[in-house]
Amino acid sequence: MTKNNRFAAIGQWFTQLGQAFMLPIAILPVAGLLLGLGGALTNAAAISAFPLLNQPWLQNSLKIMNMAGNAVFSNLALIFSIGLAVGLAKGDKGTAGLAGGVAYVVYASTISGLLQLFNPKNTIDTGVLGAIVIGSVVAALHNRYRKIELPQFLGFFGGSRFVPIISAIAAIGFGAIFYLIWPPLQGWLVAAGQAIAAMGSLGSFLYGFLLRLTGAVGLHHTIYPMFWYTALGGTAEVAGRTVVGAQNIFFAQLADPNFHGLFTYGTRFFAGRFATMMFGLPGAALAMYYCLPQANRQKAGGLYLSSGLTSFLTGITEPLEYSFLFVAPWLYVLHAFLDGCSFYLADIMNIRIGNSFSGGLIDYLLFGVLQGKDKTNWPKVLLLGFVWFFLYFFLFTFCIKKFHVNIPGMQLADNGGGQPSAKHGPQTGQQLYDESKQIIAALGGAANIKTISACATRLRIALKDNREIDEASIKQLGSPGILKVGGGIQAIFGGKADLYSQEINEILAHPEKVPVGLSDQQPVKAAGAAGGQVEFAATGSGLFRDLTEVNDEVFAQKMMGEGFAVEPSSDHVYSPVAGEVMTVFDTKHAIGIKTIEGLEVLVHMGIDTVELNGKPFTVNVKGGDQVTASTILATMDRAAITAAGKQTAVITVITNAVSHVAQSMAEVQTDSQVKAHDGVFKVLTK
Repeated sequence: MTKNNRFAAIGQWFTQLGQAFMLPIAILPVAGLLLGLGGALTNAAAISAFPLLNQPWLQNSLKIMNMAGNAVFSNLALIFSIGLAVGLAKGDKGTAGLAGGVAYVVYASTISGLLQLFNPKNTIDTGVLGAIVIGSVVAALHNRYRKIELPQFLGFFGGSRFVPIISAIAAIGFGAIFYLIWPPLQGWLVAAGQAIAAMGSLGSFLYGFLLRLTGAVGLHHTIYPMFWYTALGGTAEVAGRTVVGAQNIFFAQLADPNFHGLFTYGTRFFAGRFATMMFGLPGAALAMYYCLPQANRQKAGGLYLSSGLTSFLTGITEPLEYSFLFVAPWLYVLHAFLDGCSFYLADIMNIRIGNSFSGGLIDYLLFGVLQGKDKTNWPKVLLLGFVWFFLYFFLFTFCIKKFHVNIPGMQLADNGGGQPSAKHGPQTGQQLYDESKQIIAALGGAANIKTISACATRLRIALKDNREIDEASIKQLGSPGILKVGGGIQAIFGGKADLYSQEINEILAHPEKVPVGLSDQQPVKAAGAAGGQVEFAATGSGLFRDLTEVNDEVFAQKMMGEGFAVEPSSDHVYSPVAGEVMTVFDTKHAIGIKTIEGLEVLVHMGIDTVELNGKPFTVNVKGGDQVTASTILATMDRAAITAAGKQTAVITVITNAVSHVAQSMAEVQTDSQVKAHDGVFKVLTK
C-alpha cells in the first residue's frame, strides 16, 4: 500500500468512526431531557419558587424521569460499544450490536476480576475509550467472520452465531491488556487535561476554533467525545464517586440533588456554542438573505430563513454552513475563528451551561434557564448573543458584498448559483426509492460503492474510485455541497441524509427491491405484451423526443432509467402501457405504473412542475386502478405550465430498467409527429 493510500484509508476509517458515533450520541438528547427536567424541577429552589410542583405524584414522576435519564449516562460506555459495533458493521447489524454488548460486559468483568485478584484497592474505568476499542474490534471481527463456515460437527456455531463467541474471547484479551496499560494512559490523559486547564481561556478558544474547523470535513465527531467522556475534559468527585469527562461530570452534578453552586468548569467545552448557534449563525443567515438581489429573495430566501431557524432552535448548523463553505472556504475559517472567540468569552464570563447534543434554544432552556442563574449564569448568554448576532450580520454582509461571494440564490437564473433544487416534491416511498437509485448512479453505480452511511446532515460514502462521481447530478437532487475526502465523499442532504442512507443500503443489499408499500401489489396482464416484449404507446399527440434530448439532466443521462418523451399538442395525458397504478404523487405531476412483467413505469408531466404544487393537473386515476394504453391518466393545463416558465414535455421512464430490460428501442424517429396511442417505444424484458 502506498503512503497516499494509507493516509486515505486512515482518513476513511476516521470518517466512518465519526459517523458511527452519531448513533449512540443521538440517544443523549432524550436522556438529557429526562435528566434535565427531573433534576431542575425536583430541587428545593424550584419547589420553593413554584409551590405547584410540590405534589407527591408529580415529584415522584419527575424523580423517575431523573433516574431514567441518569441510567443512560451511567451506562454510556456500554451504549457506545453497542452503537459503534452497529455503526461500523457492513451487514447483519443486529448481530453486531449483540456482540458489542456481550464483548463490553466481558471486557469490563475481566478488568474487575483482575483488580480483585491482584490489586483490590484500585479501580479502573476506561470509559468511552475502552468502548471505542471494543466496538471497533467487534465490528472488525463481525465483518470478517459473520459468514464463516465451521466443520460440520460445529456447524451450529458458524455464521453470525460465531461473532458473539469470538468477540467475547477477544474481549478477555483486551480486558487484560487494558488492565496493564490503562493506569499510565489514564495518567497521561489527566496530565493533558490539566495542561489544557492550565491554558485557561486560551484552551477554550483553541478547542472551539479547531472543533468548528474540523466540522468542515466531518471529523469533529472524533474530537469532542474525547473531552466529553474522558479525563481530557476533567476529573471530579460527585456524590462520593470519581467522574471523568466534561459531560459525564455535568450530568452527574445535574442528577445530584445535593449539588449547589456553579456547574463544572468543564462546561467550557459546551457553553461557547450557544452564542454562535442561537445568535451568530442566524445573524449570518439574515445577512445572506439581505445580500440577495431583491428579485431573488422570495424564492431563495427560504433557504436562509429556515436554516437560521434550525440553528437557533436545535443547534444543527450544517444546512447554513454549507451554503457558504464551498463557495468561500475563507469565510468558513472566519466563522470558525469567531466560534473560538465565543468559547473564549463564555469561559471568562463564567457561563456554565452544559448540553446533551448541541447549543440550540432547547438545550439552552433545559440546561441553562431551568437549572437556575446560580448554577449556570444563563442571562450572560443573552448579552453575548446580542453582540454576536450583529457581529455576524455586519461581518457577513461586508464580506459577501465586498468580495462578491456567490452564495446560493445570488444568481437564481442558473439554479441559484448552487442552490439545491427540489425536483421531486414531498418525499414518498416511490420517490425515496427513485432518488436513491439516482444517487447510486451518480456515484458511479453500485459496483463503485464500498460503504454508505449518514450522520445528522450528510451522506458519508466510501468509494472505489472518486473519479466516477457525477457531482452535477448529486447537486441537482438537492445537495448544496459535496466534499471529497480520502477514498470517498460527503454529500450534504440535511435531514434526508439518513433516509437516503437506509434506502440506498437496502437497494444495494437487495437489487430486486421495489418501493416500500408497493412490493405486495400485483399488476394486471399487460396488453400488447408477448414473448417478453412490451410495447409503449405515445402519452399524447405531439412531437416524439429521444430521452437524451429532454431538458433535464437526470432524465437525459438516463439516471432514472430508459424511456422517451412527448412534447404534447393537447392537454390529455394517456397511459403508455397497460398495468396497475402504483403511485400518484402528492403534487400530481407524476404517476407510477407497474406492468405484469414487473416494469416500473413513471409518467412525469412537465419539467420542474413539482414546484407548481399540483395546480395545473387534474388526475383521473388513483392507486390500485387498472389502466390500458387508452386510459386518460390526467389532464394538464399546458398554458398555465408555460406561463409559470416550465416546459410541458411528458416523460416516460422505466425506473427499474437495469434489472428488468434486456434491450430498448424507439420505433419512431426523434422529432417525429405522433398521435396518442401510437406505438413509439419497445422493450425486451429479461
